[in-house]
Amino acid sequence: MRQNMTKSIVAGLFMMVFMILSANSQEKVSVAAASNISSIAVPLQAAFSADFPAYKIEFTFGASGALATQILNGAPFQVFLSADTSFPQKLVDAKMTSGATRVYAVGKLIFLTTKTLDLSRGLSVLLDASIAQFANSNPETAPYGRAAQEALVKTGLLDKVKGKLVTAQTVTQALQFTLTSVDAGFVNKSALYSAELKAWNKEGTYWFEVDPTLYAPIEQGFVVVKSAASLPAVAAFSTFLLSPHAQAVFASYGYGTP
Repeated sequence: MRQNMTKSIVAGLFMMVFMILSANSQEKVSVAAASNISSIAVPLQAAFSADFPAYKIEFTFGASGALATQILNGAPFQVFLSADTSFPQKLVDAKMTSGATRVYAVGKLIFLTTKTLDLSRGLSVLLDASIAQFANSNPETAPYGRAAQEALVKTGLLDKVKGKLVTAQTVTQALQFTLTSVDAGFVNKSALYSAELKAWNKEGTYWFEVDPTLYAPIEQGFVVVKSAASLPAVAAFSTFLLSPHAQAVFASYGYGTP
C-alpha cells in the first residue's frame, strides 16, 4: 500500500512538473499594445489560448505614439496594437512591417466622473465651477486624447476649459487621475468593464458616451513587424485578432467592430 502511495505521489509530482514545463514552453508573442487594451488583456489572452493553446501573448502597454517610436528605434516587439491607424502607418512607411495596417476594433470615448454632476449637460458640464480639474491623455501620443480634444474644439469648449486640463501620458493614466485626483476625465469605454470601475459604471450618473460625430472614428489598427512575420505564433495571433472569437471579446467590452 505504501508503495502504491509513493507511486501516486511521484506520478502527481511528475504531472505538476510537466504542466509547469508545458506552460513555460509556450511560445510567446511580444505585443506592444495601446493602454486601452489593458482593460481586456485577460479575456483576450484567454480567448487566444483557447484557440491556440501552444502560444501566449506577452503584452507591453503604453501610449500608441510612444510605442511606435520605440519600435522605430529597434524595440523587439513582434506585433503593434495601436489605438489608431496613423501610428502603425509610420511603421508601414518605414518598411518595417509585413503588410498594411489592419483595423481590429473601433474605440469609443466616454466622459467619466466620480462626483455628483449634472451630466445631462453633456460636455458643457466642464464649465461648471464644481469641476476644478479634468484629465485627458496627451493628444500628441494618445489617440483617445486626440479624440477628446477634437470634441472640445468642435463644441467650442477647449479655450474655455483648458485652464482646468490635467494631461496624462496615456488613457490609463487619465483614468487613474479621474479616479483619484481630478473631478472628471476622458477615457476609453472599455475601462468601464474593469473591477475598479464597477461602482462608477452607471450611465448618466457617472459617465456618458461622447457624441461620436464630434471626433474622427477611433479605428484601432495593428501591424506585424517584418522580422517576426514568419513565426507561427505571430501568424496565429494575427489571424486570431480578426476572428469572430476575438471580435466577440472586443464587442463584449464596449468596442465597435471594424
